[in-house]
Amino acid sequence: MNDLGDKLRILRKAKGLSLTQLSNRIGSSASYLSMVENGKVDPSISRLKRIADGLEVTIVDLFQNRSTRDVVIRKEERIKGRFPRSKTEIEILVPHIPDKQMDARLAYIHTGGSSVGDYQHPGEEFGLVLKGTLELTVAGMSYKLLEGDSFYFNSEQNHHWQNAGDDEAVIVWVNCPPSF
Repeated sequence: MNDLGDKLRILRKAKGLSLTQLSNRIGSSASYLSMVENGKVDPSISRLKRIADGLEVTIVDLFQNRSTRDVVIRKEERIKGRFPRSKTEIEILVPHIPDKQMDARLAYIHTGGSSVGDYQHPGEEFGLVLKGTLELTVAGMSYKLLEGDSFYFNSEQNHHWQNAGDDEAVIVWVNCPPSF
């Protein structure tokens, strides 16, 4: 998580923002942001999304350092992100290209893992459950998705997700435009 904190600090400073200015943008305390930057606290995915939005980047931008025009990304070359508080790991499936129109990832959601709160953002989301189960709530309606089920919704609606099953869930998750 220290790499994440370092990246957040670099991005914040590159935007010319103090901890207080960024905290005001995202509705959080400056002390909380400082703890995230110093690796003392693990933000949930919903909180990390708000921080990324405040920095005008996507969550994926927090894990990628290089721009590439590669057509193929080999499995062993995928950039990976861990979110211990959300009990989730991701593998980024698309290259980091300026002005790309979508992002896609494999999400490995361990038993009990969740977004830890609602969030919303511009765009649309699509997902396919490859393994396990996922409980998805969109605009107050909850859906239990099983292996092979897919979902699609307008991301401007409040939404959250969790793995309430007994096994790890593996989801192909796509956002357009990139927001994760």
